[in-house]
Amino acid sequence: MSSSRNIKQALISAEKKLLLRFIGLLLFCLLLVELAVGMLFFYDLYRAETKILTSMASEYQRILKYDSAQRLTHVLEANPERLIDNKISVFVTEANKPDQVTLIVGDEMLSPDLGSRAQQQESGNWIERFIFNPYLVVPVKGDTQNFWLVLDNQKRYVIAFENWITTVYAMLVMLVITSIFTQRIIRNAMTPLVTLGNLLEQLRHGKLDSIEPIKAPQGLSIVSASVQEGVTSLHHTTTVLNTTVDAIAHDIRTPLSRIMLSSQTALMSEEDTDESKVKEALADCAEQAMQASNMLTALMKLNDERVGKRKIKKVSTNINEVVEKVSSWFEDVAEQKNITLMTTSVEEVVIESDPDKLTQVLVNLVDNAIKYTPEGGQVTVDIEKSCDKGVAIHVIDTGIGIEYKYQSLIFERLYRVDTSRSNTEGYGLGLSIAAAMVDNLGGTIKLSSQVGQGSRFSIVLSHS
Repeated sequence: MSSSRNIKQALISAEKKLLLRFIGLLLFCLLLVELAVGMLFFYDLYRAETKILTSMASEYQRILKYDSAQRLTHVLEANPERLIDNKISVFVTEANKPDQVTLIVGDEMLSPDLGSRAQQQESGNWIERFIFNPYLVVPVKGDTQNFWLVLDNQKRYVIAFENWITTVYAMLVMLVITSIFTQRIIRNAMTPLVTLGNLLEQLRHGKLDSIEPIKAPQGLSIVSASVQEGVTSLHHTTTVLNTTVDAIAHDIRTPLSRIMLSSQTALMSEEDTDESKVKEALADCAEQAMQASNMLTALMKLNDERVGKRKIKKVSTNINEVVEKVSSWFEDVAEQKNITLMTTSVEEVVIESDPDKLTQVLVNLVDNAIKYTPEGGQVTVDIEKSCDKGVAIHVIDTGIGIEYKYQSLIFERLYRVDTSRSNTEGYGLGLSIAAAMVDNLGGTIKLSSQVGQGSRFSIVLSHS
């Protein structure tokens, strides 16, 4: 089973677990909310019922006070619908006989202990009055008779319960909709991990050149993009390594072939071969061996620069003196090619740097500039103070220039724009070593070039 398929299955399982956990947590929260909402509904019902009872009791108390008990009894019996609709029963007791209870309106099955119920409700909270007690009792006291308004709480619960059920349905609908959208969000959030799985699958099969970049990565896409950048860098390193191995094999094969040819020619010749020819063959072998040795030495030097084996000895360095010295070494070479070599600078610039390494870098750049500039051209070494209190050294030529697509590659080891590798001496290591040295000096080297107009190599160094 491929790693991509394994990752997909793992993500599907993780998606289900996350969704179930989310639904469970959401359901628990909704239950708490529903519990609170139910309590609010019952409290609101309690307040409404208490208000109705209090209003009726006040009305009946006025009749009892300003009229008579008989008049109140007549009013209650004449208009019972209002009481019945609100599930309220009315009982009457004689003032001197509280145990004798007579039903006037309502449910005759209700026979509460009216006095004790009224006393309990005066001291308890609303939950005790409305939830734990089956009745709400409000007295209307007169001189000879006491009237009791009794509300059957349980018959009024249905109002709050119906409202609560409505909210439960609404919550369930919200739970379903939220779960659907959450599943899509989780799936979209995990999609980059599927992409990452495909990326790893391509990496496993070595298909690094078919990876497409991620546009504007966000969320988990950043992880995938980071891995993709690493894979791209690995692909670049692998490509450079393959090119380097091929270039080394190519450059070593040539001198080795010359050595083999010269030695075989000398060995296969007749015994009376002229001694001068033997010496010539040995000299050719020595020259080719030296060429191979020089290339390997340059490779080792480049590796030492990149891994930091060559220590930097920073001292107070006069940039003007270094540039003038390097330019003086190439005056004769430039004159032979009829090339104008000039230096331009501002006032004296002194920084903390390694003059030997800086000299090697400038030698390489000036040598390349003269080598690739045709007769009658010009090479300029310019010193410029940069805005960050550092210094910039520009090596400018009017040579053949370099195409834009090659400009980011010329600092790679053994890379040449001329892939034939036959018409220019060298190993393609000079700019790689120069770039490594500049990096060790804490600076940067950049190239700007146009084909047919020339190139400009810029070295930027800081004072420290």
